[in-house]
Amino acid sequence: MEQKNPLASSNTMSKLIELLRKPYPPIEHRWKAILLSSFIGYLVLVIFQPFGIWAISNNKHIILIGYGLATALSQLIPSYLIPALFPGYHKEQNWTIGKHFLSILILIFFIGVGNWLYSVYIFDWPLRWTSFCIFVGIAYLVGVVPTTFSILLHQNRRLTLHLKEAVEINAHLQQPAAMPKEEEKSWIITFQGGIKESLEVDAEDILYVEADGNYIKVAYRKEGKPVSKLLRATMKQAEEAIAACPFLVKCHRAFLVNIHAVVKVNGNSQGYRLILENCADEVPVSRAYAKDIQTHFNH
Repeated sequence: MEQKNPLASSNTMSKLIELLRKPYPPIEHRWKAILLSSFIGYLVLVIFQPFGIWAISNNKHIILIGYGLATALSQLIPSYLIPALFPGYHKEQNWTIGKHFLSILILIFFIGVGNWLYSVYIFDWPLRWTSFCIFVGIAYLVGVVPTTFSILLHQNRRLTLHLKEAVEINAHLQQPAAMPKEEEKSWIITFQGGIKESLEVDAEDILYVEADGNYIKVAYRKEGKPVSKLLRATMKQAEEAIAACPFLVKCHRAFLVNIHAVVKVNGNSQGYRLILENCADEVPVSRAYAKDIQTHFNH
């Protein structure tokens, strides 16, 4: 009898874990995904008519539309409520293939439950464990394979695109005149925190600003060394503070960055990661601001 190679199994598991830990772009417009999946579910029922739907003679299309609505409503909890309850887990910069796949599995579960409850109501079925398992099981059978394929395809397509664009941006960064500095002018930026707290810093010394709820983290250089300060302020207040400075720009809904401090750009499936001079932290660039950031580097 042929024995399995434990080393090969270990390597396969390591590769799988590595894949699941890769960055993945989160869904920006969840409502669009909900409408699309509900419409696809409706089309599947119309075309294949499973669960005895083919035998329905009265109000068939109304019942099928009801299944589409049930599919849409059942996605509200995993799409909006759960991310709102666990915002740290769902941070865009920490989102991975594994997290996204798990969220899809949870979403499919709720779709199965929603369609089961709708069937119980519309057909006056008794609440039975067997029918519950059947609906949830069919939801997984129908949804897991195409979901897995689409996740891997989307991740690979985004990664390829962003890596190509990162190479182009890095080519501009390597040119001596790629990022001409503004005329000799000193911008002193004042970030106002609470009643008695504030931070006054030269704009050229700022590395990035990160928002987290009602607080902002200002990372800057002090005597040539990177330091940071936490202030009780919002991203809107931070944007107002840097509004007059052309090289401090927004690159993410939670980040502002000093373009002059960028020395390299890395690409991943989520977008870009900006590497700053003498700074261990990487600053993310989301898809919504990618074109603006590219324009700053190109000009």
